[in-house]
Order: sequence, then structure tokens, then C-alpha cells
Amino acid sequence: MRSINITLSGVDVDYRMASKVAHAVAHEMNNGESIVVAWHDRPHSRMSPVIEGADVNTRWHDYGEAHGGRLQVDVNGEYDFIYADAADYETLGASPYVNVRDARGQEYLCQINALRDPTNPTREACVQIEEMGIEL
Repeated sequence: MRSINITLSGVDVDYRMASKVAHAVAHEMNNGESIVVAWHDRPHSRMSPVIEGADVNTRWHDYGEAHGGRLQVDVNGEYDFIYADAADYETLGASPYVNVRDARGQEYLCQINALRDPTNPTREACVQIEEMGIEL
């Protein structure tokens, strides 16, 4: 696996910024064909995927390596991202679903072909995200 270490100074780096920087570098290295398969946020002791009982400092790396990871990007020694080559994945086309927010800001998952007005989610076409038990 290739490894790239990036150091940013003069700016506060959080997970979101580190992710954007790592993503840009990975896309440049893989001709725009990369996908993150694992990450590690050292300052907050978080990793993805979450694996119950796993060592938060190493298990994310093992997972990324075992699932096609070819490039590791480290940002400031605090945030790590493992990328696989997305060209290996099959393209399935457009999704028949879309996320829609109503006037109150409530989010819905809607079937595109049943949704008449994209600004007005209806019960016939949509399910409220909270009702699905999903927290965003």
C-alpha cells in the first residue's frame, strides 16, 4: 500500500478539513477513481468502520488493507484515510430515490417516479427519515 503524509500548518485542522484534503489527494493519485474504505480520527478516538471490541488504533487499518485499500493518506498525524480504486466497482446508474426537505426542514426519502413536486414530499412517495429509525 502506498502511503502519503500531509502536514498542514497555519490553519486549524478538524476531521472535515482533513477528509477533504485527503480526498483531493487520493483523487489526484487515482485519476479521480478513488473511494474511502476506512478512516481513523485520532483526536476523538473514532474509526470507520466501527467494529465492536476492536482496537480503535489499528483495526481500521487492517480492515482497509483487507478490503482493497491501495493508498493511505495521513493528515497531520491525526487523521488517516485508506482509499481503494473505485474503477473496480460496478456502476449501477441513477438511484430511484431522492432526499427531500419540506418547508420545516424535515428530511424525507422519496421515490422519484412517485414524487410529483420535489418541494412537497407526500405520504404516497416519501418516508420521513426519522420514521425509518435513521439518525443523521
